[in-house]
Amino acid sequence: MKRYKAVPGPQSIKVEKGHMQAAFYTFEEIINREATLGWEYHSMETIVITEKPGCFNKPVPTSYYMLIFEKDVDPS
Repeated sequence: MKRYKAVPGPQSIKVEKGHMQAAFYTFEEIINREATLGWEYHSMETIVITEKPGCFNKPVPTSYYMLIFEKDVDPS
């Protein structure tokens, strides 16, 4: 049986011009951290969460990245 875990990715990443690879390392660090805990990377999904900030404001949708991990677990 498999178990799944969703880990939020960074909402935004700021890098200096010409250092785009640093953004990729951010995701790589998350994946490697979870791998040391026994989780295997499965996929990355984008979810949109809409929050209403106050009484007179309109709902604001925000996109988030979720990294999905899986691992085998003993069903007993």
